[in-house]
Amino acid sequence: MGRVVRAGELDQRITFQAVTKTPDGGGGTTEAWADIATDPTVWADPQPLYGKEGVEDGARNATGAWLFKIRNRQDVDETHRIMWNGEPYNISRIMRRGSRELYLTIEAVRGVAQ
Repeated sequence: MGRVVRAGELDQRITFQAVTKTPDGGGGTTEAWADIATDPTVWADPQPLYGKEGVEDGARNATGAWLFKIRNRQDVDETHRIMWNGEPYNISRIMRRGSRELYLTIEAVRGVAQ
């Protein structure tokens, strides 16, 4: 986590998404993921943390955690998710060190329902 990131290492595009609620026409709402309003797609440096694989109810299940380093921003939180290479990553932790820091580190997990 303490690895120094150089701007040129932010070489992968990720998109932040949030849950939105829309009327379903029957008096209720439907939830869906949509890109956040302000600068949803940013450059990142993804690094793997761990991966594991198992079998649940006869189906193979693979999960993995990644650290995504991005330029610092204050509008992302643990209710959001990251889309990277067409796959969703649920944000589990954001390591904020202050508003003056250049980079922000986000831990996110793939393969787990939210």
